[in-house]
Amino acid sequence: MPLTPAEMRALFPIAQRYAYLDHAAIAPLAVPVRSTMDVFLARQTEEPFELAHWERLRTQVRTRVGELLSTGAESITFIRNTTTGLGMVAAGLDWEEGDNIVGVDREFPANVYPWMTLRRKGVELRLYRSRDGRIEPGAIARLCDQRTRVVAVSLVQFWNGFRLDLNGLRRALPPDTLLVVDAMQAAGALRLDLSQSTVDFLCAGAQKWLLGPIGIGFAYVGPRMLERLYPVVVGTDSVVRDEEFFDYDLTLKPDARRYEEASPNYPGILGMGAAVNLLLRAGATAVEQEVLRLADRLRDDLPARGYELLLKPARPGERSGIVSFRHPRMVPAELHARLREAGIIISLRADFLRASPHYYNNDADVDRLLEALPT
Repeated sequence: MPLTPAEMRALFPIAQRYAYLDHAAIAPLAVPVRSTMDVFLARQTEEPFELAHWERLRTQVRTRVGELLSTGAESITFIRNTTTGLGMVAAGLDWEEGDNIVGVDREFPANVYPWMTLRRKGVELRLYRSRDGRIEPGAIARLCDQRTRVVAVSLVQFWNGFRLDLNGLRRALPPDTLLVVDAMQAAGALRLDLSQSTVDFLCAGAQKWLLGPIGIGFAYVGPRMLERLYPVVVGTDSVVRDEEFFDYDLTLKPDARRYEEASPNYPGILGMGAAVNLLLRAGATAVEQEVLRLADRLRDDLPARGYELLLKPARPGERSGIVSFRHPRMVPAELHARLREAGIIISLRADFLRASPHYYNNDADVDRLLEALPT
């Protein structure tokens, strides 16, 4: 039977004290996630290291991440965080002076700084600037030309929650342009089906909607990217003969494992795997429906209480689990402090507040937030 929201909620001790609505920032850990990591640490403390055992588990987690994305395990590589994943692309492609990258203004810096560093190679970064917070695929495509190597976008914008039409963007782009996606604010909350997508590279850290630990994440490396992207760092895990330490053979593994150089973060990988297992037990469709239902409640009720939404989705496909808002007369920092004192956890970002409920949250959590907001 699928894991229900109430059953998952029982696995989050933090839900007993707080209305935790901040999964676009850092998620709390479920008991199975912590216990899985504790098992590794206890074994590492008390027993000799068993490489074969932990490698089997690493392979299982890779497979489970692939299931969550509806793609094969051979396309999944483990990374430290989203910045690492995007940096792999920035540093690993064979850039030439005069190339350009097209991105989006007001992106999270993780999807800007790696591309900005390429200016030293004569690569231009072009940023699309939206006037209303929406990102139109056609407008991005109009910034592209024959020297555009990469279009780098977030599936969901971290500040206003706008959800981009990836398939529409792919159709609008020049065929040879690589589509690179930051899925940090989508993976774990929204259903991702990479079997039906033409994304070339997609990455996310585990610490937000994936409900995993900090310092671990994944990247999907599509076939076209695998052909063009050389590993930034090559180590024993990158090559086919990964257990041969004296006869050097620089033959890279044929799949995305080539981007894992050495000494994997086993506790992080296992913790992320435990979190992914919870999401798979709940079902990607069910998780998305509940996340959007709770977010829609906020989008419906906040304006009636005098709060302004930073984004009013014009179409259902623009919605995500992020709801950002402000009050025309109240100081956001004071509201944020007041909510935290009441045990309601959301984010303060610049001059607005951002709520982000997950599958295990419930209507009582949303009610608690709404009732604590002054009107």
